[in-house]
Amino acid sequence: MRKKAPFILLIFDWVLLGVAWVMVLYSYPRLPQEIPLWLNFFGQPVILAKKSLLFFIYISVQTLFFLFFLLITKKISSSMPSWKGKIFKEFAYLSLIFFNLIFIHIQSSLILMAHKLVKGVEKFYFLTLFAILLMLIPYYKMRIKMFLEKEIS
Repeated sequence: MRKKAPFILLIFDWVLLGVAWVMVLYSYPRLPQEIPLWLNFFGQPVILAKKSLLFFIYISVQTLFFLFFLLITKKISSSMPSWKGKIFKEFAYLSLIFFNLIFIHIQSSLILMAHKLVKGVEKFYFLTLFAILLMLIPYYKMRIKMFLEKEIS
């Protein structure tokens, strides 16, 4: 098993969270006076509002989700055998990368919509991120099975 994989994935998670914060902090002063607070997910109306600190709600939720995800991952993995805990951490940290990408896509779409450059999220990209997340579940179940078969032989 790759021993450094969970650590490297965790570094990428922190980098993505940092990039999201930089993007939001850089964009906020450059936003027009009226900004969208909600995207048109699958035909829903866009909610517009005056530029305010509500713009930071998505990055705040992302940060809270990120920290909660790390806390839960640590708690769950510590109750497992070490080999299974490492595989679980790798799975969790890789999943967190895709959750971060989803949040970043939503936030960047809001910024681009505020500048009237797009009409909403890029649906194909958005759905692809969710599809990849779902495909990780059977992949890691297969990894655990392969690890167990290797240990038996």
